[in-house]
Amino acid sequence: MNISKFFLSLIITIAMLLLMDPRSFYGLAFHEWAGLVIGIFFILHKILNWGWIKKVTVGFFRKCPGRARFNYILDVMLLAGITLMILSGIAIARTIDFSWLNLGGSRMFWRVMHTSSSFITLALFGIHLGLHWNWVLVRLHLKKSKNGKEN
Repeated sequence: MNISKFFLSLIITIAMLLLMDPRSFYGLAFHEWAGLVIGIFFILHKILNWGWIKKVTVGFFRKCPGRARFNYILDVMLLAGITLMILSGIAIARTIDFSWLNLGGSRMFWRVMHTSSSFITLALFGIHLGLHWNWVLVRLHLKKSKNGKEN
């Protein structure tokens, strides 16, 4: 399971970096489709970590360590950011027709929302990655885990 989580996280990280400029890499169509795929991968990532999410949600105001609370709040902010990125991306999409969704609002509003939520989410994603850096190093066999096991 940990190896699946690792590769899923790696794919999301690489894709997020490649998508920061819609005109680079493979162009706007790739940017739009890959953005939707990242959304699906993010949901899959949450499903794979559902046990932790449930445990922290139940114990958030009781017996939850401060680091777990911080990670939980960060994850909620990441969920909000990715949701805003996807919704705003759908609203301004040019190569995929989402007009049937009738999201309303001006194109400029959605463009600003997309750009700002992307930059904020990228910063939050960097913090998330930094907090899990030891886990990454253990998966890459660049560091031994504290208890000698894979966590």
